[in-house]
Amino acid sequence: MIDPVDGGPYRCALVVRYEDEVDETLLGALADTTDLTFEYYGNGGFGGETLADVYADASGRNLLIEVAADEVGAKAMFVRAESAERAVAIRAAVGERFQVWTEQTLRAQVEGALTEAPWTLVAMMMAVGGAEPEPETVDLLQRALAHGDEDVREAAEYAREVAGELVHPPLVMREAPREKPTGVLAPARPVEGEEDWVTVRPGIPDRAVPRPVAWLRLATDDAEEPAVWAYREDWNIAVIGRDTDGSGWQEAIYTTMDEETALHLVRHPALGTAVHAAVHGTDAEPTAAALREALGGEILDGPPPALEETARS
Repeated sequence: MIDPVDGGPYRCALVVRYEDEVDETLLGALADTTDLTFEYYGNGGFGGETLADVYADASGRNLLIEVAADEVGAKAMFVRAESAERAVAIRAAVGERFQVWTEQTLRAQVEGALTEAPWTLVAMMMAVGGAEPEPETVDLLQRALAHGDEDVREAAEYAREVAGELVHPPLVMREAPREKPTGVLAPARPVEGEEDWVTVRPGIPDRAVPRPVAWLRLATDDAEEPAVWAYREDWNIAVIGRDTDGSGWQEAIYTTMDEETALHLVRHPALGTAVHAAVHGTDAEPTAAALREALGGEILDGPPPALEETARS
């Protein structure tokens, strides 16, 4: 379902590096410094150019929103809080975790290099976080909109469009309550916690795949390619690959319609840039062969040698 989300009247934001993401370290710091436990709420956007991953506390009145403008490679952490004190504390935790830029620092940067880096205007408006920009920021954007350089005008128009979106609450797609996995993804015995499917990551014995696994090193570093292949072959997405613990481990899992064969697409810095695939279940070997034929690569004799380095400590 799609929910409009609004976390209260107090708003602020910090721009971060595009590769930074909300992780367990940040969520733990928020719990320690604000006494708020944030959990992933859902993903969506503001109705246009930006995407959003939303984290909320139990009350739903305090939000941390990871906002990305993919077209220009800009990202910000938005805070929506029930009090000014909460907003300041959440913002401070983000600033401790990441290298950050504020509305003021970005304005100073772009003021002196408008023609050299006009797209910084977008990041500047994202740093406002949907609140009211400072008069100096409004003035700079207006001057950029009337600038003689076409690139500056284009960037300024895009920045104004993005800023107009961000004043609204994000629309968030929430997943339906998860049912326990069945078939090939069901662990041999019940396990505790939300992660209750089998995994090819070492170091988690209660969720280890209890059957032979066919491993491939694909001839691509783009995880979208095998994902598109799985979609075209009518596989179901069972687990969305996200780096949930900050270790770099990502594992997206697909199953056949009868849930008798599973395909795990694995990424981790220790494994290099190539996407690795692990297949187990009834049609493991035919699936591995079909995937190699479609995308190239090689079928391995066993797990990648560096797999043990990805173990959860």
